[in-house]
Amino acid sequence: MITLPFGLFRRRRLTTEQQDALLNELDALLQRIEAALDRFGSDVETADRNALAGSRASLRELFLIVVAGEFNSGKSTFLNALLGAQVLPEGVTPTTDAITLLKYGDEPFDELIEPGLRLHHYPAEMLRQLTVVDTPGTNAVIRQHERLTREYIPRADLVIFLTSADRPFTESERAFLELIKEWGKKVVVVINKADILTPAEQDQVAQFVREHVNRVLEQSPELFMVSARRALQARQQAGDTAAEQWQASGMAAIEHFVVDTLDEETRFRLKVLSPLGVARRITTKYLDATEARLATLRDDIQAIDQIDRQLALFGDELKQDAEYHLTEIDRVLTTIQERGDRFCDETIRLSRIRELIDGNRLRAAFEQEVIGDSYQHLDQRVQKLIDWLMEKNLRLQQSVDEFIQQRALAHRERMLGSVGGSFAYNRQALLESIGQAAQTAMASYNRQAEAHQLATEVQSSVAATAITGVGALGLGATLVALFHTVLLDMTGILAALTVAGLGLAILPAKRRQAKETIRKKIDEVRNQLRADLRQQIERESERTILQIRERNAPFIRFVRAQQEQLIDLQRTFSDLAVAVEKLSKQAG
Repeated sequence: MITLPFGLFRRRRLTTEQQDALLNELDALLQRIEAALDRFGSDVETADRNALAGSRASLRELFLIVVAGEFNSGKSTFLNALLGAQVLPEGVTPTTDAITLLKYGDEPFDELIEPGLRLHHYPAEMLRQLTVVDTPGTNAVIRQHERLTREYIPRADLVIFLTSADRPFTESERAFLELIKEWGKKVVVVINKADILTPAEQDQVAQFVREHVNRVLEQSPELFMVSARRALQARQQAGDTAAEQWQASGMAAIEHFVVDTLDEETRFRLKVLSPLGVARRITTKYLDATEARLATLRDDIQAIDQIDRQLALFGDELKQDAEYHLTEIDRVLTTIQERGDRFCDETIRLSRIRELIDGNRLRAAFEQEVIGDSYQHLDQRVQKLIDWLMEKNLRLQQSVDEFIQQRALAHRERMLGSVGGSFAYNRQALLESIGQAAQTAMASYNRQAEAHQLATEVQSSVAATAITGVGALGLGATLVALFHTVLLDMTGILAALTVAGLGLAILPAKRRQAKETIRKKIDEVRNQLRADLRQQIERESERTILQIRERNAPFIRFVRAQQEQLIDLQRTFSDLAVAVEKLSKQAG
């Protein structure tokens, strides 16, 4: 049996003070990253937390080599040849049913630590300096195998990746290397079963694998072509033939790499670079997630500001647009005044003294010639204004609510992937609650009742300026009653003056007085009506805006609070990323 120079593996010397300082600094950095993940919240993936914890735990442990590849690529045979004994079972079907940790022990001993994880002790001198991990195939039919393999990769200080010469670089192998790349691991590629190829075919396969591996990893790792089966046969024999067979198997080159290239200094450097790769991946991942959340919030803040601008413009536009309706109401009142002037000029004459004395006749003439159908037109104009106001308010609410619903859908498809978590859920829930509240408000909105209430308030306010007890009369009828009080005052005075024989002298003056009284009363009604309508318009506008703001308030508070927290977290992850690169330069 060949005796390999594993005696070159001396017991690991104590680290130097400089190395100890570097390990302490790295441990402190990993702790800072753990604290940052705690601040990120419950959305941190368990695998990332485990990878970080595992990296911290492995800092003072032996150098860890993970051997990975598809089942039937010869991993177990490769490790048996490397260890010089039949340590692991071999077969053409998946024989490794769990991750197996190979560690040094004075006597061979195997134990199941937990489902899917075994610990195997063996008295191989190599294992005094290294821990070797044998993994299930990357394409194992039992998916748990692949999950465990992927979870163990982040702890590796070196990955020896086996591919088979008869099926080089399969799709599952490419995907697995992509995973290794994410963690920034040192990779060595081994093409097994080289004995089934001619020398020319070996060159072709090596070139093929090298090109694809380089493309995935974006670097050129060491590549070895071996026959683990021949190497194991050589280990079980003795003599010059066995030595030649060992050399021809290609395992001598692997041995040289493990024994001579991976010296203590190199192993320490890789031992430090491995957790730094984990740290780099995690800080980059959650910095990107934090910035993606901030980008979403920036869009949300712009949306909130846009709504605020829309609400501010709404009030101004409402006041401007209301002038049209107020002007139309003025025209009705102006028409009444013009008719009143003509009525006074034509009626308050000495030749019509009998009509002036007959109050009932005068009242009937006044209603027909002055009021006419004006009160109906007035009711219609006021009602149009009220309908317009209700419609504007309703459209504003619908517009804002539709905008919010669009925000709810805007980022649903790109909500930060696997780390969207509670942030995405809370944001979505708040937006959807706003939409639901808006739908409820719209469903309960009784436009006719709102308009009737507003009209009643206007009517009551106008009536209170001159008369009381109008009951259920409309606004126009209220004004008719108001003008009747003017008419009664006027006719009563005329009758008294006529009886006293003074009508001839004072009729022109009373005519001017009657016209002035009508004008003043119309101006009074106009001013009061304008003031009341403007007040109602402003009140309805403020009520609508307040309802919209109240519905949006929880979402706005969420956005503001999250933005403040994420800006601070962004700064933290950025600082950690800088610290990782600084420490990587020290270790490299």
